[in-house]
Amino acid sequence: MPRRSPLPLPFRRFPFGVLGFAAVAALLAACGARPQTAPGVGDRPPEVVEMQPVVIESQTGDDGNITTEAYDAEMLFQQARGAFDGHRFDEAERLYGKLLERFPQSDLSVTAIYNRGLCLEHLKQYGQAAAHFRRYSQIATTLKDKRDGEFRWGYNLVQTGDFPMALDLYTRLLIETDLSPADRAECYLRRGIALLRLSRYGEAEKDLRRSLDQAAQAYQGELMNNELAAEAHFRRGEIYQRMCREVTLKLPVESMKDDLAEKARFFRQSQASFIDALNVRHSYWATAAGLKLGELYEDFYTDILSAEVPPDFDKDTKRFYFVELRKKLVPLLEQSLSIYEKNITMSERIGAQNEWVKETETRLSRLRSLIEATHREDAAEALEAAAKAGAAPPSAGAPAPAPERPAAAPFSAPAEVPEAAGGAVL
Repeated sequence: MPRRSPLPLPFRRFPFGVLGFAAVAALLAACGARPQTAPGVGDRPPEVVEMQPVVIESQTGDDGNITTEAYDAEMLFQQARGAFDGHRFDEAERLYGKLLERFPQSDLSVTAIYNRGLCLEHLKQYGQAAAHFRRYSQIATTLKDKRDGEFRWGYNLVQTGDFPMALDLYTRLLIETDLSPADRAECYLRRGIALLRLSRYGEAEKDLRRSLDQAAQAYQGELMNNELAAEAHFRRGEIYQRMCREVTLKLPVESMKDDLAEKARFFRQSQASFIDALNVRHSYWATAAGLKLGELYEDFYTDILSAEVPPDFDKDTKRFYFVELRKKLVPLLEQSLSIYEKNITMSERIGAQNEWVKETETRLSRLRSLIEATHREDAAEALEAAAKAGAAPPSAGAPAPAPERPAAAPFSAPAEVPEAAGGAVL
């Protein structure tokens, strides 16, 4: 969640006008009431009184009974706020919407626009939320309210995937002189995420570093349990994880070795950033980082298995090769499994229940099954099958290509497999 104004706005009135006493008298007269004039007040000018309109609705039920409901804007606002505080965001969104529909000129409608945006955000309807916050920032009467609307607008633009507009908004905001270091840290973080999603990794990395610098200034270096700092580290980890995934392992072998070294380098950079996120000890981002640390090893395992093999490998030779390769890569899966188990233990210790924990639990079950299946694979059976097929399989000592090729298979041993993570607080 963004840090600027995370709670709904309180009951506030924005003046849209007043209703004259003469108009009230006319309304009463139309309803059959007799306006009375007190002695001595006939010569006084009309008194201006603020009145809030009331809506009275009646409907006939299936049983023929008529029910009547009367409400005003203030009543709807208070009901909506109660629903929001009770985390009934769909009900709160409906009530704020009803207020805006029935009382568009109410002096509560501006606040209702902002609060309805928060409800939509909680309901993950980010596009509609962004539209509400944009409107709020346009009609806000103070600079603080305008900034609150803009920051929420930007957050939802990123969430909905409108990265170009988010870049434009945050770039404009960073030019403003009224922002505090904490505000600037938020802007750099969100712009960095937008750049990351656009695969502009170098620019994203710079913005995330700036975000951490501004956060350190804003909080005098005390960043333990700081949500903003934890997310900035986490997003840096995502940058290098993406770069690691994008390095493909292709023949020839010498080129593949260089690619593997580069992949391992990005792996370690990503790993270090996720560990930094863990060590901030913010419960939400710690569980997210724990999941990603395990995912790094899973990805590395999958990428090596997806590497090119020599074209002269026949079907049976490939089968033998991959059986042996999977067995050699089991330590990657076991390391991933260990990290997932620690992430679950940590989440139980700190009482965290979120989407990262649920995903970790899902992966734990799948990974255990994969490791068990790999241990059951028999390289000897693959070798025997290759012999029966008349192939010239490699020796059982290490996977290698067909005899006419002197070079070893791309991964006779995963020498560049990253080491286990160290220094984390899982």
